[in-house]
Amino acid sequence: MNKRNRGMSSLQRKISAVFVLFFLVMALGLTVQGNLSQHLIVHPLWEELLKSSTAQMLADGRPAPKPPPTGLIRGWRLGSGPIPADMPPYFAGLQPGYYDEERMDSYESDLSHAVLVTPVGDGERIVMAVDITDLENYQNNMALVSVLIAVLSGAMIAGSIAWVYRSLRRPMGVLAERMEELDPEQPSQRLATDFALSELHDIAVIVNGHLERVERFIERERSLLDQASHEFRTPIAVIAGAVDVLKLHELPPAAEAPLARIESTAENLTEIMAALLFLSREDGKAPLETTRLDALVLTLIDDHRHLLEGKDAHFVVGVLEPLTVNCPEAIVRIVVGNLLRNSAENSYQGAIHVRLVGGRLSIQDSGAGFDTVAAARRYTQALRKSAKQGGGQGLGLFLTRRVCERFGWTLTISSNPAHGTLAEMTFI
Repeated sequence: MNKRNRGMSSLQRKISAVFVLFFLVMALGLTVQGNLSQHLIVHPLWEELLKSSTAQMLADGRPAPKPPPTGLIRGWRLGSGPIPADMPPYFAGLQPGYYDEERMDSYESDLSHAVLVTPVGDGERIVMAVDITDLENYQNNMALVSVLIAVLSGAMIAGSIAWVYRSLRRPMGVLAERMEELDPEQPSQRLATDFALSELHDIAVIVNGHLERVERFIERERSLLDQASHEFRTPIAVIAGAVDVLKLHELPPAAEAPLARIESTAENLTEIMAALLFLSREDGKAPLETTRLDALVLTLIDDHRHLLEGKDAHFVVGVLEPLTVNCPEAIVRIVVGNLLRNSAENSYQGAIHVRLVGGRLSIQDSGAGFDTVAAARRYTQALRKSAKQGGGQGLGLFLTRRVCERFGWTLTISSNPAHGTLAEMTFI
């Protein structure tokens, strides 16, 4: 479950990403707002206002016009005399020109002014200043409010993400755990639908409906398999009985080999029907039987030697350690016999080595081998074609796989074109 989460984008991540994106956009907007309000402090408007006030004062026509002594816009006329008492002393040291709030920060700390110094002749200057202290204080307060809004919004977003995690992620995790606990070997299992979220409740109800439909389908398939197995057992028994009757009579030598093949095929079909009946059982429990695998392997090798007739190939039996498996002999015969038959049919010269060591049966043939990727692709295509046409190819492989799943055995097949194919069956 954790691996799937690492490989997929969870709903919580998506919702968190939306919240974070919203916070970033809001923070960007507040930053732009702060920059715009700061730009108002140093706007060219103040320079134009001071120039206009100075020009209006000089246009009065009086010999010595006086700047306005009070208000937000104030002025002073500086000459060779003393500095006016109501003028900030550092204004007197300013050279002619315009000084915005940023340039004045190096002269004053508590107040904020925009200052224009204009020379008027005879060494005199007119100092015109506008007090923007209140405006800057307002701008600073707005910036503080923006910061508080950003912090509060961030806290609300973090709380929203935590709420999503608690109210959505945990119930979804519970739903996933309940689905994970469903055992396909146990029929009539259903998910509990006691979820507070209506969406999760609906999902659980839909899953339960799907489980019910799957169970009905499996029951139909199991019933069909069981009935077919029983129906096939009767003609197979008739064929086997006919073979026994024929063996009581003297037959031409040419009929002995075909009769032996008929008998062997009937026995093989009987074993397959037994395996199908076993696999169709609802409880999936095998009869309480044990099989000596080492002795059975020798018997199966003898049964499959006829497949090597006319070939320059032969079985080589290595170490066969004693091993008893808790499984009916008919089931084991199908699995091991299928591996031996595949090796014999694909070997034309050399040795087929058979060993049973440490609970592992290995069969190494000397065939041409095959490309495992290409073989898997061809087998998948064959299965699809068989399913479309209603065929039944690969019954031996199907039974081998199902038996291994039922008993917990493992089957590995590796192939090398230069060394043949190695099939390994681990029983313990």
